[in-house]
Amino acid sequence: MTFERVRGFRDHYPEDMMPRKKIFKVAEESAESLGFKKVDFPSLEYLDLYRLKSGEELVGQTFSFVDKGGREVTMIPEATPSVVRMITARKDLIKPIRWYSLPKIFRYEEPQAGRYREHYQFNADIFGADSPEADAEIIGLAGMILDGLGLDSRYEIRISSRPLLESILNSVGCRDVPAAFGVIDRFRKIGRDEFFSEMSETGIDNEHTDLLYSMISRTVEPGKIRDVTGGFASPSVDSEISRLQYIGDLVSRMILSPVKVDLSIVRGLAYYTGVVFEAYDVMGKHRAILGGGRYDRLAALMSDQDIPAVGFGMGDAVIELLMKEEGKWFYASEKPLFYVCCTRQESKGYAFAVSREVRSGGGATIDDLSNRGLSAQLRNAAGEKCDYAVIVGEREERSRTATFRNLVSGEQKEIEYGKIGQHVLTLKGVSENKA
Repeated sequence: MTFERVRGFRDHYPEDMMPRKKIFKVAEESAESLGFKKVDFPSLEYLDLYRLKSGEELVGQTFSFVDKGGREVTMIPEATPSVVRMITARKDLIKPIRWYSLPKIFRYEEPQAGRYREHYQFNADIFGADSPEADAEIIGLAGMILDGLGLDSRYEIRISSRPLLESILNSVGCRDVPAAFGVIDRFRKIGRDEFFSEMSETGIDNEHTDLLYSMISRTVEPGKIRDVTGGFASPSVDSEISRLQYIGDLVSRMILSPVKVDLSIVRGLAYYTGVVFEAYDVMGKHRAILGGGRYDRLAALMSDQDIPAVGFGMGDAVIELLMKEEGKWFYASEKPLFYVCCTRQESKGYAFAVSREVRSGGGATIDDLSNRGLSAQLRNAAGEKCDYAVIVGEREERSRTATFRNLVSGEQKEIEYGKIGQHVLTLKGVSENKA
């Protein structure tokens, strides 16, 4: 009997886990460089947590079931509700709170390029700060991670503002702002005629719909927002434009790639209350790389606390596609990798002691676990993409030495046992593409 992988899920072999580890490392180090702290939470939550936050639409995409105690539970489809649950359970936390997490997320969606039914997702949130600086820090962190992965030439950050769009919609007589947001959210998936037709159902006449269509069709630098919003003017519109420009300026000081304003971005979930943003592949080959925004009312839905919040989520699937296209899907270890070859069974104990000394100097070791000949062991070392072979035999054990061979140049050097750790400290990985 053979078993296939469940549709929409992935196997991760070592050659993929190594570069994926780099994604996690860069994301975590970027977050911690800004004072964020890591949290974790269960992969299983009560289903009502998502009914409360996102409604039945998201619930329909969950892997949910009734457990043996008769409770409706689900594999988590996103991280935010769990984090907010943790925040509201503790009133002793000093605000603002900067937290990040790296869970697996489960959603029953149609699998496609860059989208699976299970994926790793990096999440970062700031709680307790309702300021444009907090918005900018979260957006800047997202860009810092992409910069750290060497993708600064492949992405741009696009920001928008739901309050700005709401002010504009109200100014043109919109009777149903949530419905209009839904139409704008699907702007790039529907034709012009359908856009006009659906907007008319929200009470907006064709003249103003034409202005809206022109506005959300253009992507501009933050300093030029008024170039696309010129047809709409009010004190609230002007205030939101100023805030968005300020946020864009701050973010541009944190990251390497461009920051643009794209007012077609509203983010489908209704709980967003302020700035929203996404990172896009500048070549237009993929769906959004990441996304997030301000959600100031979610804590109040789940508790008696009113805690402003802003955050984002970044899945690993689109990042993987981009890194492969850019030739960056490999993991070059910071530690040189040594294959410890032993030419006779009687010297295995000494070989293990040599391995310990190599590790004491900061190296990583693979000990040969067979009784094969030296040539076979060296072939295995090459197959493991090791930087060096450390050869131990009767002569080395008798003289209390070890022979170090550079597996790229072939250069060999015999090192005294007591100086192995010091010698390893002088070495660096010689392979730049081990995966």
